[in-house]
Amino acid sequence: MKWPNVKKNSETQPEKGIYSDWKEQVAAECFHQCVYCAIHEGQFGGIDHYHIEHYRPKSIDRFAYLENDITNLYYSCPICNRFKSNDWPNDPVDLDTISYPDPSINDYNELFNVNIISHKVEGKYISTAYMTERLYLNRPQLLTERKESSLKLKCDELTEYFKENKRRLNNDQKDILIDHLSSLTELLNKKSNIRPYLLKEIRK
Repeated sequence: MKWPNVKKNSETQPEKGIYSDWKEQVAAECFHQCVYCAIHEGQFGGIDHYHIEHYRPKSIDRFAYLENDITNLYYSCPICNRFKSNDWPNDPVDLDTISYPDPSINDYNELFNVNIISHKVEGKYISTAYMTERLYLNRPQLLTERKESSLKLKCDELTEYFKENKRRLNNDQKDILIDHLSSLTELLNKKSNIRPYLLKEIRK
């Protein structure tokens, strides 16, 4: 998985309308991915199922003026958006403060580790460890998406190698390719039955 490298610029502020009118622009700025969990909108049924996220919550009085400020608007999957809601424990002074690092200032790919075996996200700092827990970034759906992406990449690499070296491929390499393809097929078959989260988890 890879988090989108989002760049926000006040010069892109639309001249008319309100934030709900600018969803296509916000989606494009965020590469059609959730800025928090990095899941693509295609995995959630498209733009209609995604939310505009107010990074600094508009319901907090001191941030009310940012409700229609394009630099405060991001693209979020509905689950991350609901988990975050109007939570704002602290301003992001530094990465070791419980807070939400600004996605346009920080490269989230450098703030998290993704375990290549468990596919779990691990925050490197206090802020990102907090985010991992608060936004439930290791929910079953995301673990499945990460595992699928990893398997697809391995299968693609092995398939290309097989095409280029099919006469020299030994039995062990053939078995590895078959194992990865079988694992991918098994995962895809199970995917449709995985629940993204439980009701008790969104009411925590």
